[in-house]
Amino acid sequence: MKTLLTLLFIPALLATAQNAAPGTRNALEQAAAPTPGLDDASLLADSPKVFPRKGPLPLLYPPNLSMLDEEAETDYFIFSAPLEPGTPIGQVPAEVPAPPRYPGRTLEQIARIESEMPQGTFNAPLNDWQHLTRTRRLLTEGGDLHILALGDSIINDTMRSGWVAKLQQAYPKARIKLTVYIRGGGGCHHFKEEGRVQKYILPRRPDLVLIGGISQKDIDSIRDVIQQIHAGLPETEFLLTSGAFGRVDLRDPAKLALAPHSGTGAYGKALRQLASDERCAYLDMTRPWADYLVSSKQHPHVFYRDRVHANEFGEQVLSRILMTFFKP
Repeated sequence: MKTLLTLLFIPALLATAQNAAPGTRNALEQAAAPTPGLDDASLLADSPKVFPRKGPLPLLYPPNLSMLDEEAETDYFIFSAPLEPGTPIGQVPAEVPAPPRYPGRTLEQIARIESEMPQGTFNAPLNDWQHLTRTRRLLTEGGDLHILALGDSIINDTMRSGWVAKLQQAYPKARIKLTVYIRGGGGCHHFKEEGRVQKYILPRRPDLVLIGGISQKDIDSIRDVIQQIHAGLPETEFLLTSGAFGRVDLRDPAKLALAPHSGTGAYGKALRQLASDERCAYLDMTRPWADYLVSSKQHPHVFYRDRVHANEFGEQVLSRILMTFFKP
């Protein structure tokens, strides 16, 4: 097992984590120079930001907590954090000092970010607990709830937002543990192969698996992963989410619907049908994310740290969407 990452870090180490050299963060997120045919010219044309050709812009608020970094294959990453009632996400004993790689945020830092981020609105997604009955019971009545998030760097951003700390705060009777299993540009077409479900997911016995991101290549691969997990863990529940962020100009609804990860187009329709077929919960994150950014009256890149990924403001948009879905 890799070293236990430190809980609180000096500013220099935090800055290092956000601008890590190749072989660390760059193995997970791969957004550098503009890519012809992928980057939306309309989004770049009036952008108030000049992104570096390599790596992200520095964050105003580097994350101030970290998580346990576990053994995984090259280009795959697994990290986790046990949560006790009232404990912020990522709080684990700081036994071995080491530079942070996948940190989280305290509730206090989240509150400061939210007080400074541009404000927007979105229609609340359907709070549908039909296929999350066990999850709801553990949250409301108490018990150990292990959430495992599966996907790409966008899922990394989503979980790094600290939304699970808010979930713990909203449901103090539960004891929540979070595991994140990710790959840069990764989707279920990667996770279904080479026994990864059996080796890396089933032994961790998650109660709820969240599958999302912008890198899912096909619906059948998601179905395959769900069925592999259910074969070994029949009580595990699933939340399938459409994508957010990426290179498309969300101000144009037609372009947004054509994005391969979009909940507003064909992918969202197919993902919703898959959720129905496999008795999973479904959350369209695309529409609320787009609505929030547009209603903020700011250029979308105000919420980005590079041409694809969320900055700390964008992370909190994702957090708000999930917390609206999971509201008590």
